[in-house]
Amino acid sequence: MPVLSRLIPLALLALCASHRSAAQDASEKTISAILAAMSLEEKAGQMTQLTLGALSSREANSENPDGHQLDPVKLRHAIVNKHIGSILNVHNMAFSAEHWHRTLTTIQDLATKETGHKIPILYGIDSVHGANYVREATLFPHNLGLAATCNTQLVEQCHAITARETRAAGIPWNFGPSLDVGRQPLWSRYVETFGEDVHIASMMATAAVRGLQGNSLSSPHSVAATAKHFLAYSFPASGQDRTQSLLPEHYLREHFLPPFLHAVEQNVQAIMVNSSEVNGLPVHANHNVLTKLLRGQMKFKGVVVTDWEDVKKLHNLHRVAPNIKEAVRLSVQAGIDMCMAPNDFHFTNNLIALVREGLVPEEVLNASVRRILRLKFALGLFDNPYPDPDAAGEIGKEDAHALSRQAARESLVLLKNNGVLPLSKESTILLTGPGCHSLTALHGSWSYTWQGTDEAAYPETLDTVLESFNARHGRENVLWARGAQWDGSTDFDYALRKARNADVIVCVLAERPGTETPGNIRDLSMPENQLRLVRRLATGKPLVLVLLENRPRLITKVAGHCHAIIYAGHPGPHGGGALYELLMGQFNPSGRLPFTYPRDPNSLLPYDHKHSDTIGPDKDTPGFNPLYEFGHGLSYTTFKYDKLKVPTEPLNQTDNLNISVDVTNTGPRKGTETVHVFIRDLYATVAPPIKRLRAFSQVELPPGETKTITFSIPVTDLSYFGTKNHLILEPGEFEVMISDQKARIAVQQE
Repeated sequence: MPVLSRLIPLALLALCASHRSAAQDASEKTISAILAAMSLEEKAGQMTQLTLGALSSREANSENPDGHQLDPVKLRHAIVNKHIGSILNVHNMAFSAEHWHRTLTTIQDLATKETGHKIPILYGIDSVHGANYVREATLFPHNLGLAATCNTQLVEQCHAITARETRAAGIPWNFGPSLDVGRQPLWSRYVETFGEDVHIASMMATAAVRGLQGNSLSSPHSVAATAKHFLAYSFPASGQDRTQSLLPEHYLREHFLPPFLHAVEQNVQAIMVNSSEVNGLPVHANHNVLTKLLRGQMKFKGVVVTDWEDVKKLHNLHRVAPNIKEAVRLSVQAGIDMCMAPNDFHFTNNLIALVREGLVPEEVLNASVRRILRLKFALGLFDNPYPDPDAAGEIGKEDAHALSRQAARESLVLLKNNGVLPLSKESTILLTGPGCHSLTALHGSWSYTWQGTDEAAYPETLDTVLESFNARHGRENVLWARGAQWDGSTDFDYALRKARNADVIVCVLAERPGTETPGNIRDLSMPENQLRLVRRLATGKPLVLVLLENRPRLITKVAGHCHAIIYAGHPGPHGGGALYELLMGQFNPSGRLPFTYPRDPNSLLPYDHKHSDTIGPDKDTPGFNPLYEFGHGLSYTTFKYDKLKVPTEPLNQTDNLNISVDVTNTGPRKGTETVHVFIRDLYATVAPPIKRLRAFSQVELPPGETKTITFSIPVTDLSYFGTKNHLILEPGEFEVMISDQKARIAVQQE
């Protein structure tokens, strides 16, 4: 019997694998038959993606969020006459699930009933931190906040809810996760990254793709994920969005490639291309990156989609193509499968002409269309492309909101606490600052609208920080004065008068939400009127600073005036409640910075900088001197590390590095500690960094308890990309560092 019980699951697994293989074989045969019957025009159409606005007669607005209307003439022309294969986006703002269902049903009716091959439309959307373009959906902290949780299981669960609610609206393709590594704090999309560290970004990439794609793409709870933006988009030399990156290839592979490698290992279904240039070459026209690297070395089999209008920009922005026709040729030959046009048929028409003129082989189109059709089959669209009218009940459920609450709590990072937190339940609190009564400040960009700045677009059920505090602490115990606003105006006197009657001041500074080019800034400092507000409030009363921001805005001039500081990022709909709970000690903060918080405007080094970067103007002023270090985060308890153990014998390159360390909760209450394992190569051919994170793990401990935490790290993880742009592992000594514990190991020559 025990043998039989073990054999049955194996037999079932084999049967399931057999069925999957048979289904794949059948779909490949069907795809081949469709391709053989398709005209050149139909193939070019399948490779074209238009935005919904190009097919509409009226957009939505906050007064009439479902006021959007499709234009039947434009829609028919695009689908029936031009054979487009994909549509994306909303028209201005988030739709209700009901409106999504109506819209997508109309679109699929045309595609599957009035076209020759009845190929369904593949609809894509930016569900960046939840299904943020579905009005009833559950939003979560942005990726930077999720990275601060150090909780990969939570990240996977958040993305699974995002998939469930996106698919419930009828949309099967998500343009996420963003796997750009945040090495440039000025960048306007910094909050969409998982931070500056490549290991954390890689682990979160794995979790995010798993959560979105689930066990089966055809599941009503799964969507196709898109790893974006390939490659090195997040490192603009100017700090401005969609501007060039300049970096050695071994650095590019070391710091920007690994998250995409992990996504490909998870069978991510699509890759979106970096809009900009890397070392002078626009990635949309770079055959070495999109074909040799992505298809050849990385073995990616899915769909490569451009970003917004980026083929046309090869001509009119990057100027590597003298005309749009040549831009189309360059992009297709480089390796793109689908062009996010998104407003016209420049790609379709020019691609047809290029094939007819013999400048692009039709076999190139066949390969791209096969990948697109394969994705549509995998998503189950050929079986049923329509939204499920009963699926709206899957959106905004309590389990999703409970998860969002927990994610908000775990994303908060307590940066400073000079004994003022937790607050007393009897405290009278003054809330001030531009972020204390703003939904947009809590949510950030990609929230109901692209920039997230339209307060009227947010559901009425959501609470600001002020409303959350009023509900939990009692309106009579909460005072409010905005003090400073995003337009630069101030009202310090009113805030100071209110402060006289408060026991504690909670000042919520906030960056105006923004992303992509509208989110560009030239000064990383928090706006001066907000810094002046903090200085004016520094009267001796307990002063708590809360930071709602897209990136680490500089606060060095006022940090010393504050008794406590909390980094909140953009925590989402439950951020206000989570902040109140943290301040009152209703949970113990566990968030850790996934980036280095800079002290000075021109010192933006990441934690894994080089030894030479530590040189300062004198012995008392180090070159690397951040305000808060990567991995920093305080708790309401304390932890002690002891007994770090590493192998004493030299390791082979095929071995695992087995590490153990004891962690003890030496404080008064239960807490969660993130154990970071840093390792540095003492000497290497390419100058080694000060340290690199190679593993992390969380442990929850009650007061007084000790646990031994173990890690098993493949020795090959200690390798790095050398000057010949491939991984090398040189023999020698390495130092393992966990908190204040250090030990050396040796790796020997094979």
